[in-house]
Amino acid sequence: MSKALDALSRHLGEVVFSVLPSIPYAQKDKDGCSGVAVAAKELSAAARPDGPIAFHAATFEIPCGCRTALIGPNGSGKSTLLRVLAGLTPIHSGEARVAGESPRLGRSRIAYLGQRPHLTELFPLKLRRLIQMGTYAHHGWFEECQHGDEAIDLALARLGLTELAERPVHTLSGGQLQRALIARAVVQGAEILLLDEPYAALDQPSREIIDRFLFEQGHAFTVVMATHDPADLGRFDRILEMRDGTVVTRHACSGHDHRHA
Repeated sequence: MSKALDALSRHLGEVVFSVLPSIPYAQKDKDGCSGVAVAAKELSAAARPDGPIAFHAATFEIPCGCRTALIGPNGSGKSTLLRVLAGLTPIHSGEARVAGESPRLGRSRIAYLGQRPHLTELFPLKLRRLIQMGTYAHHGWFEECQHGDEAIDLALARLGLTELAERPVHTLSGGQLQRALIARAVVQGAEILLLDEPYAALDQPSREIIDRFLFEQGHAFTVVMATHDPADLGRFDRILEMRDGTVVTRHACSGHDHRHA
């Protein structure tokens, strides 16, 4: 009887593991961003399901490759809008499309960085492995992970992190951690970056590195960044202002080759 149960258990295990590798960690998106990266029509949302509406009837478009600043006073709904686009906060009414689809978690082409990234102290994770996690979006749960060492090395170099690759993440400064999370998004293959005040409390070297990375020519990212600093605005293609529950396009160039002064 015991042998029969063991045989049945092994058979069931083989069946289960023959199916699981085909289940993706994150649904693969269609390749390439063309036309409109982000679009909203009569969009309304609240920060919490039981909370007041943060903004209402927002209608705007962000072309692929466009760097967009999201401005407005504290409490105007900037973080809520970014979380809606990331698929983290539900829509109250209206419609949003990101890379041609409704916002949802687990999309490899979209990366969201919250305002205060935090990792549990003493968690045994090194910087390189944190960045490597960006590759997980392209593998099944039980597939052998192709670590993409070349892509990881390139991301480390581009964000000035090569010498810190073996550092435990809990020992990183706030600026180093922000750079690491952007590097992870690069390895992930994200085309649309949703950034909630990434420069807040950064040291100057980290700010300069991130700034060069996001705005230098040749990078094909679409960026939607909440910011409070008026000095940042000259580098953006498009400016959306949130105030008194509304979203207004204050500046709209056609694309990243036409950035205003």
